[in-house]
Amino acid sequence: MTKKKSTRERVLEAACQIFADKGFHNTTVADICEKAEANIAAVNYHFGDKESLYDAVWHHAFEITSNTYPIDGDLPENPTLLDYLFSHTNALTHRIFCEEEAGLFPKLLHREIANPTLALDRIMKEVLFPQSMFLGKKVHEELKNHLDEKQIRLCMHSIIGQCVFFNFNRPLRERVLGKKILNEEEKVELARHIATFSMGGIKELINKNK
Repeated sequence: MTKKKSTRERVLEAACQIFADKGFHNTTVADICEKAEANIAAVNYHFGDKESLYDAVWHHAFEITSNTYPIDGDLPENPTLLDYLFSHTNALTHRIFCEEEAGLFPKLLHREIANPTLALDRIMKEVLFPQSMFLGKKVHEELKNHLDEKQIRLCMHSIIGQCVFFNFNRPLRERVLGKKILNEEEKVELARHIATFSMGGIKELINKNK
């Protein structure tokens, strides 16, 4: 027997979907409560205000996406830099192209970047920076004896940029790829290409610095 969801759960789930679809600024408390089939006072009662609900939403959405597609989920024993690159890009690729609940956080982030709120600094500090450090520490460890700090930083920007291109260019994605949705094989293929391409660029930089 399925457990009936509480009002708080219904409001949170409705808010996740609507904020992801419309963004914070274009979403009203009335929109959320209507979808959640809850009294208009439910947001204030359970979360305090719209801004606090939004904080709860992106924390909730990120927890789901990171648990579903962890960035270290494809690391073998004794991983190489290429293994780290693939694990990181494979997680991001799956998150970005997920059309289910685990794909809500990338959609929220897309909306947030397009029209920032006061929450952006917290998202950067609590989510984006710690996530990038997973790969960043390995990249720095492997490259510190070959490249300077600026070059290493640019490498990180290039690696992550190849992934987030597909998130922040959602209106163009279908035109670029010829389709909106990728199947499992295509997601892995894209992640492996980004990892291999990035590794090739890193090797070329190292060779130029010799």
